[in-house]
Amino acid sequence: MNIFQACNSQKSRKKVSEKAVKMMRKLGHTIAQPGEFAIKYDYSAPYHLFLTRIENSKETYKQEFSITFPEILDCSLGEIVYSLHLNFTVDVEWLCWQYLLAGQCTNMTILYGDKAYYQKLFNNVTVIKVNIEIEFACHHTKIMILQYKDDGIRVIVSTANLRSTDWENVTQGLWISPHLPRLPESANPSDGESPTGFKKDLKRYLSRYKQPALTQWIWAVQKADFSKVNVFLIASVPGIYQNNVANFWGYKKLAHVLSRHVTLPSDVFPWPIVAQSSSIGKLGSSFESWLLKDIIPCMSKESTKGTKGQPEFNQWKAKRTERDRAMPHIKSYTRISPDLKSIPWFVLTSANLSKAAWGSIKRHGYSIGNYEAGIIFVPKLITKTTTFSIVNENDPAVPVFPIPYDLPLSQYEWNDGPFVIEFCNSLRWTKWLSSTETVIF
Repeated sequence: MNIFQACNSQKSRKKVSEKAVKMMRKLGHTIAQPGEFAIKYDYSAPYHLFLTRIENSKETYKQEFSITFPEILDCSLGEIVYSLHLNFTVDVEWLCWQYLLAGQCTNMTILYGDKAYYQKLFNNVTVIKVNIEIEFACHHTKIMILQYKDDGIRVIVSTANLRSTDWENVTQGLWISPHLPRLPESANPSDGESPTGFKKDLKRYLSRYKQPALTQWIWAVQKADFSKVNVFLIASVPGIYQNNVANFWGYKKLAHVLSRHVTLPSDVFPWPIVAQSSSIGKLGSSFESWLLKDIIPCMSKESTKGTKGQPEFNQWKAKRTERDRAMPHIKSYTRISPDLKSIPWFVLTSANLSKAAWGSIKRHGYSIGNYEAGIIFVPKLITKTTTFSIVNENDPAVPVFPIPYDLPLSQYEWNDGPFVIEFCNSLRWTKWLSSTETVIF
């Protein structure tokens, strides 16, 4: 790493990177071939949605939608000169190693919420802790912005922390934007916006940090052409909001987008809401107090007065994507047709199912505790249809949307039990369960 950091040209960095890749392979690690990711990225259109490769599942190595961290930084996408990482937990040395494997050397800024691990920092790395003065709240966002030598940028929205365990044998999801070129100097402030308002929303989100280190990134976003971005940004920022400002954040932002851009299913045939997350927060004194009152209405147009019973809990199954035993840290939300063939929208986000992440109505207004970030896929703006097909039986001209889990969903069996860490020290347990639940409303 010291030798790599001392390199002052892309050619010399490439030599050190190639040596490191050979060393890693000799030690038994499977490293993606550098310099080829641009082709895989093109094949991922129009969704550009990826799942992390699973080290212990060889079948995932050749999947078109599987990704390793160095591929995100691949030189085939451009030479990176600056990078921004907003995350919860960061292993700084592991992160720097990923840049080495990709042959990229960058001035790096890291904002983290929980922990940042490192023994020493190189001069080109800045690490800043995000403090939140709200009990039980956290900086849980997982966003990367890469700036290239040509002044263009790329935005990555992910569900993964920046550490090895999150990128080895855990199911994660991420969206990678197209290359966003720099606008001409003569451009107006309103130029370069996407049809989804992504640019405006990202600038608003970054500005809420009130962090001087982000000034150059707000400026880089302002100067970039986002016209090819076809997803909505959905973010959460700590605070209490009133009136229309509340529609910028959390579940109110989701409701705002869905009500204006999605053809929601009718009341005649139920399209279940499926919330898939790696943890569930305190939802209130009863099912009705938050899920029924706030979350379900924002994802549907029908009345919730006739809703009966409790949410149905299901377990993670992903044999189709060869991730059945790769514990999901991915978070996703959608609705699925009764015939299991289509969805009207899809959310990939860092936000678990909790009030702190999504927001809740309190005495003083609409309250949010966490920093979170995700994206909303809407058919009208991506495939020019009213729904995404999730099976190959539908229109072959419309690419199948890559749902990360198996359908139909699988209920827990009578002999299933929750996984707790103490079981790792005992040979008496017979069945491994993930700690993730999939909830149907």
